[in-house]
Amino acid sequence: MADFRVVLVEPNFEESIGFVARAMKNFGLSNLHLVNPKTVLGPSGRMRGGHAQDVLDSIVEHRSLKDALEGLHLSIGTSAQRSYAASNLVRKPMTPRDLGNVLRDQAGTVGIVFGREGTGLTNVELGQCDATLTIPSVSEYQTLNLSHAAAIVFYELHTAAGESSTDVLASERVKTTILRFLSDTALQSGMEEHDSALLTRAFRNVLGRSAIRHREGSLLVEVLRRISAALTQTKEPEDSGELSAVTETETGTRGWAEDASGLPQSHDS
Repeated sequence: MADFRVVLVEPNFEESIGFVARAMKNFGLSNLHLVNPKTVLGPSGRMRGGHAQDVLDSIVEHRSLKDALEGLHLSIGTSAQRSYAASNLVRKPMTPRDLGNVLRDQAGTVGIVFGREGTGLTNVELGQCDATLTIPSVSEYQTLNLSHAAAIVFYELHTAAGESSTDVLASERVKTTILRFLSDTALQSGMEEHDSALLTRAFRNVLGRSAIRHREGSLLVEVLRRISAALTQTKEPEDSGELSAVTETETGTRGWAEDASGLPQSHDS
């Protein structure tokens, strides 16, 4: 199963930290990270943590969300707010059950990011995550207590967890390369920069919701690399520079080329 990292962004109350740690302990989670906490964990927070003192003792603190997301294969930002505007692709969430089903029998490190008790995560912070998650609730009062929301998410992930896993999630480097090639290709095709940015955000949502596997990501890198190379050669035939910043060891594209017989091999002239 996946290895989960729980990230709390700027928690205001030590009690919230304790309650979340307790919920983590209930469902077998132990990796708790804090981003720029606005409180110090003291006796009150530890009392709320109950038997999760080991979780509290191993807390890792970060100065920024970017640092807290380092090394993750997939990051999920939580939000009580859904967007009904077509242009706001950041707040197009899945549910905890959706996430559990997507991650069933998958390996890799997945971060679940929770925001501040009063205001949650900003659009900028959600934009740093691969996908967004919300808990369905009545429209009259959508916001849940932080630890209650965390417990619901942890329950769904625990319920959906498989006995074992053989598929490894694509690394952040592979996903970044996919998005870079997609953006470059869109611009080379004549798409406006603003529309290209929307396309990249939409495709990042797709990658996040699907929890793309490493081998799937490697194939996409190779296909998009070839498309980008073909477009570049069409416009600049003399340019033969290396396009990919990801090595074959990282993406496994040679293995994919051998496995995917339907994908024609490129030939250098």
